[in-house]
Amino acid sequence: MAAYNNAIREGKTCIKRVPVMLIGQDRSGKTSLKKSLKGQLFNTDEESTVGIDLDPAHFKVSNDVWKLGGNDQESDSGEAISYEHLTAQLIVGSLKEEKQTPKESPLSEPVISVGTFPSSSRTSEEPEEPEKLEEPEEEGREEPGPSIGHQADTPIMKEVPEEIATLVEKLLQRVNKDDGEDIYSVLWDFGGQFVYYVTHPLFLTPRAIYLLIYDLSQNPHDRATPLVKQGMFKKVEDSYCLKTNLDYLDFWMSHVASLTSQDEVCKRHTDCESLLPEKVPPVFLVCTHADTPSGGGDPRELAHEIFDLLQSKPYSSQLVDSVFVVDNTKSGSTPECIDVVHLRKEVFAVAKELPQMKEAIPIKWLQYEKMLQITKEDGYKHISLELAKQIASEGCEIVEDEEILTLLNFLHDQRILIHFDDTPELNNLVVLDPQWLIDVFKKVITVKPYDYKERKFKELWRQLETTGILEEELLEHVWSPLFDCEETCAGLIAIMEKFSLLCPLPTVHALCRQQYLVPSMLMSHPPEEIIKLIASAPIPSLFLRFESGLVPAGLFSRLVVKFFHWCSSAKEFPCQIAPQFFHNFARFYILPGEGCSVVLLCHSSSIQVVIVSVNGNLARAESLCSNVDACAGFGHDNTDLSPAHFVRSQLAMMIYSMRNEFFWLKNMRCEMSFLCPVCCRQGAVNYCRSHHSKGCKQEECLHFFSESELYKSAEIIVCTRSATAPDNRIRVKQFAPWFAFTQEKVRKHWLKFLKKV
Repeated sequence: MAAYNNAIREGKTCIKRVPVMLIGQDRSGKTSLKKSLKGQLFNTDEESTVGIDLDPAHFKVSNDVWKLGGNDQESDSGEAISYEHLTAQLIVGSLKEEKQTPKESPLSEPVISVGTFPSSSRTSEEPEEPEKLEEPEEEGREEPGPSIGHQADTPIMKEVPEEIATLVEKLLQRVNKDDGEDIYSVLWDFGGQFVYYVTHPLFLTPRAIYLLIYDLSQNPHDRATPLVKQGMFKKVEDSYCLKTNLDYLDFWMSHVASLTSQDEVCKRHTDCESLLPEKVPPVFLVCTHADTPSGGGDPRELAHEIFDLLQSKPYSSQLVDSVFVVDNTKSGSTPECIDVVHLRKEVFAVAKELPQMKEAIPIKWLQYEKMLQITKEDGYKHISLELAKQIASEGCEIVEDEEILTLLNFLHDQRILIHFDDTPELNNLVVLDPQWLIDVFKKVITVKPYDYKERKFKELWRQLETTGILEEELLEHVWSPLFDCEETCAGLIAIMEKFSLLCPLPTVHALCRQQYLVPSMLMSHPPEEIIKLIASAPIPSLFLRFESGLVPAGLFSRLVVKFFHWCSSAKEFPCQIAPQFFHNFARFYILPGEGCSVVLLCHSSSIQVVIVSVNGNLARAESLCSNVDACAGFGHDNTDLSPAHFVRSQLAMMIYSMRNEFFWLKNMRCEMSFLCPVCCRQGAVNYCRSHHSKGCKQEECLHFFSESELYKSAEIIVCTRSATAPDNRIRVKQFAPWFAFTQEKVRKHWLKFLKKV
């Protein structure tokens, strides 16, 4: 039938589905909230989600309970957004345009037999229809095809799949029902355990709705429960963790904020009743454990306090202007929690306004999605790009490479599959099963309890656990049962490298086997003497501070590896001693013969850069660099750069390149700063007005001078924070080793470079 062929080749439809992703701290109640939204009974012994729990089927987002239906519950199971259903809708729409049936012969009466169209299955008792339907002729209109109730001269509809023909019949019998407003979703429940945090950004997408969950039984300003990680013989607790419960909200919001692009900023509707925030993806703050609020206070007041704290952050433009206070213990009962009811309604309202709900896609894209789903069900967890193109060409008549890549990007944005096209290794791998991918990564980012059967790899496992160094031999061992294709292995390594789950280390020579740094394995903290080491530095520390208020996830590990590559390859710094790696700490011996090294220390909101030299003797090290070529932005005629100046310029270029290299860092804004030596010493505020205490180490309370402030000053800058300091003046020249303030030509070149960064 022509209507079917036209639907496949030229038909377009809006696919109204959006993932709903539950994010938040471990044990905050994400899984229980999911049950509340589905109307399932509350489980007091609910186990913590491991990794990511992905619902097996779609459900219809609505004001009512979200239910996953069976095959006979079309609207609940998501069949209404399937390839077959939407194709049937296009066919019915085409038929309505071809022929306007008189009222006495309603569309709901005929029966369509499978394999042919129209039906010839009328019984003799049925009244005959007129031989000819009188219709006004339209100029230029093509001769209409066979109408409903008439025998077709040619059985074209034999090509129509049985399932689609059946759906056409059902839709014809439901002419009064409009499914245009129906929206469908899949729930993603992200585990809150620390070990999986590094993998979660891989599955977050800008085309989703996020429910940020917070546990009201926890005081937002209290220190969070220490992180625990499995080791070979025992579990390791991060006793140095200084994160508060509120910090974890910052952590997740920063992840979601990194997904926002200027192209996808949604201006608030002129309609004051619109629920869509200024930027997408939208985030709902959902506060659980309303039955046991911290301190026994009013849970709604505490929830609004937390909401107010988030409103002061740069990512506040993504928050929906409502906060929901939920008691999950009422899940599945009558009456249910009223805020769960309100949450369903507002998620539905926001989903309807999302920009992607109005985007029409070719119906053959959904046909391709179905074929990939069948391939997945046949046991293929991943396929090559070549096979993905072959399926598109032979099964869906999609032959243009550009359209295929656009289609893969569309399915990737909805996390139906995983495909990155940044590099040849990434481009060649199409992952059909996201759950398989997370299981593959778990084998590298976690250490399983010791098994005597693997005693051959005992030392390699120990090295990974204690130093974070992964040998290629161990990687091959843990991944070998999963696949037998070298290209697949290269693709997986490329994905892990892209998300800083694994970073290749420079090799000494070609015969050496590859080593990788696995940052999430670095649980050991540097010795306590690190404080004395930093205090002994001959010049003030440099701080990389970020506009978001948090160091972007994955940035520090990438910066460490980039710095390592630079130290290993730069002729000026012949690094011959292996660097020291600890949790959020790295030390590079850039001039080991002169006792000069660089320390990178990652805090919650900044990265501290320290130049360490033996006995504070930096002058000798400076003289060794007197012949170093100035880096880009400083002018090649300047030959008086100190190691600090050289390191600082390289860090600036690394930050700049990472912003362009990694999409989740594209919105990153960073500024070089220095800690005020008047009111802040040893990384603590002499007296904190916010907390009314001495020696406060909260990062938001520290006083910094940005590089722009220092450049505006001539020789003196004044601290305005300390009321007790005898002398509030600070001489700018003490920061000169980093910036060479005294050289006017360098200063002009540097200001030009700053504009680029």
